[in-house]
Parts: sequence; C-alpha cells; structure tokens
Amino acid sequence: GECVGQVEKRLVPVLGAGFESKPTKNGETCRPFVESPENVLRLAEDYDTCNERRSVAMDMAVECLIKVGELKRRHGELYNISESWGSQTLAVVDRNAAPIFGVTSVGVHLNCYVKGGDQRPVGVWMAQRAELKPNGSPTAWPLRWDPTVAGGVPTGLELQEAVVKEASEEAGIEDPLLLGQMRSAGVLSQMTADPSGQKLKQSLYFCWDLEVGGDFRPNAADGEVAQFALWTISELEDEVRRGERLRPAMVLVLCDFLIRNGLITPDSEPAYPEIISAMHRDRLKLTADVKSNA
Repeated sequence: GECVGQVEKRLVPVLGAGFESKPTKNGETCRPFVESPENVLRLAEDYDTCNERRSVAMDMAVECLIKVGELKRRHGELYNISESWGSQTLAVVDRNAAPIFGVTSVGVHLNCYVKGGDQRPVGVWMAQRAELKPNGSPTAWPLRWDPTVAGGVPTGLELQEAVVKEASEEAGIEDPLLLGQMRSAGVLSQMTADPSGQKLKQSLYFCWDLEVGGDFRPNAADGEVAQFALWTISELEDEVRRGERLRPAMVLVLCDFLIRNGLITPDSEPAYPEIISAMHRDRLKLTADVKSNA
C-alpha cells in the first residue's frame, strides 16, 4: 500500500486494537487496521480494496478517536486522502481528524487588493478570525489575521469552486463578474505541527489575487470572521517581518504576495535569495519505514 500520512506512536495501538469495530454495510466486523511489528499502522486487507472501503475504515477511526477523547467532534466536511496532489483519491476522512493522520491539507487563499497610481498594490483587505465559530466552538488562532478569504477544499469541489464558495460564505463576495477576474497566482507548501511538535503534516496553499476598487467592502457573512480591515502595504510588510497579529501559517502566503507584486525586492531585502529558496524547497516526504500508514 501507499504511505499517505502518519499518526503518533501512542495512537498506533489504540487504532490497531484498542476499539470495538462496528459492522460495515456488508455486516462484517473485522478490525480495519493492523499494527505491524515495525510500529506501522496498515489497513486490514479486507478494507484496503477500494475508496469506499478505505473511507469506512477512516470513519471508524474517527469514531474511535472521539471515544477515547483524542478528537472533540466531527467537522462535517470530508477531505481527500491521496499519495500526492493530483493523484487518485484513496479515501476520505473528516476534516477535523485529518491532522491526526498527517493527511495533506489543501487550502485556498484569496488576496483582495487595491492598486495605486503606479499600478502596484497599496492595500490588502485582511480578515480577522472570530473568537468562536457560529456553532459556539472555539476558533483555531482566534483574532489572528488571514488574507481576505482562506478556507479548505472539501471532497467534491475543484479549487476555483472552493474559492468562490469561501468568498461568498466568509466575505459576502458574490458578484460573478468580480469573481471572474480572480487570477490564479500559484501554490505554496509548508510543513506544520501543533504547539507540542506533534501531528506533523504538509499543507498546500493555492493562491488567487483579485484587484478591487476603492468602494469595495467585504462583509463578514457567516460569522467566522470578526471584521475586515484594509491594511496598507507597509503595515502588511511590517507584520510579515516582525509582527504577531497574523495567523502563523499565513505569513508564507502573504510574504509570497508581497514578493510576487514587487513589494519585497532584492534591493530592499538582503536575504532575498535565501527567502525564495526557503519558500520553494522540497518538503519532507513520508515513507512507510519511518511513518505510520493511515
């Protein structure tokens, strides 16, 4: 099988043998995971046959994690699991559980900016994350700042469809003519972990830019954003360099925006070559001999 993620070693026995399996659609009750002597977690042969069967196993794992207190609740959206971007989907898993399995997270980010007289951006609309989600649960990185629109890509949506969906839900941007002017601006990758250094995972950030007029005003539509504010480029650059208001993962996305638009240049930044190299270097690749297969 393919190595598509990782779990902490302490969870391997929990998922391998530490919960009661429930009947599948076919009435089978075998455990979905097998712990190998090398401390690698593999799908049982009966489940490693097709997307649907693997997804059943992952759903059972989510129930197990909730039962033992490793996961508080389901998100409801499903994320694809695959060996690499663009390859065949092997299974799906609830969004909240994806980091526990080291599943590659795919996000879309839209930078709405205002141009000045020299045709370069002079301001970017930023979104401050709410303290609580609409359902009352805590928000990750409350009150930190994101690009105008930031969201995940659930199963069943193309990337641009996900941007349009998030733009409508988070920022109230629904004008099809305006959204039709979005420009795909590339993709970034980043390895992240939780504050304890656990739950290592790779994230892919697909970026779009959208020029807006001076009368443009995003609207916090779904309650996940506390407020929007138009930051000047100098304010944004200062935050990227030394501030603490941005959500940490978004420093990469916004630094890329500044570089792509000629706002951080080799003349203004002595470490420019090192920054470019760091932003685009190859990331860690998970392999079955050192990571646990999910």
